[in-house]
Amino acid sequence: MTQFHLILLMFFLFISGCAQKISPINTENTQHSNLFEEHSVWQVQGKLAFISPKERQSANFNWQFDNAKQHLILTSFIGTRLLELIEHQNHSELIYDGKAYLDDNSSALIKRLSGFTLPMSQAPLWLTATVESDANEYDTQQRLVSTTWVDPQGQVWHAKYQKYSLHRQMWLPSRMILTHKNLSIKIQLNTWQF
Repeated sequence: MTQFHLILLMFFLFISGCAQKISPINTENTQHSNLFEEHSVWQVQGKLAFISPKERQSANFNWQFDNAKQHLILTSFIGTRLLELIEHQNHSELIYDGKAYLDDNSSALIKRLSGFTLPMSQAPLWLTATVESDANEYDTQQRLVSTTWVDPQGQVWHAKYQKYSLHRQMWLPSRMILTHKNLSIKIQLNTWQF
């Protein structure tokens, strides 16, 4: 059961210092945001490492976004499926160890199973570096490098974008760190598909 809670915690933090906005959003940022607005279906694959003061866990992920519905699969490095989250039209489903857990939405499902409240509805924004926040910081190419925001439950989240890769003439995140209190999630985004 402890492993189940750790896997859920790793997933929850995946799905969810003050920065200063040093440059305004320009045309390049607008084009980046428009890429995701134009494509209602996309997929990204990669790796993540969950780091807490007491433990470190790693997993591969395949995350699909299809018309505002998310589908996430976490697997071990040898390919064993750890868990799967599927957002359906009227409910969300979390499959772990052959058992399915249902709720009205992903955030409610996660809260019911783990006690954590997570910014599930904002996950596509921070993953794609399209978060809108007064705390956004941009580099000289107008790529988001750092942001801090407060989710609907009042939790403070911070994302730092360490590396971008060029895809379809657009810069997309390829390495980032997501933090909440004393927990860090290192995320490597290997393959984007539209």
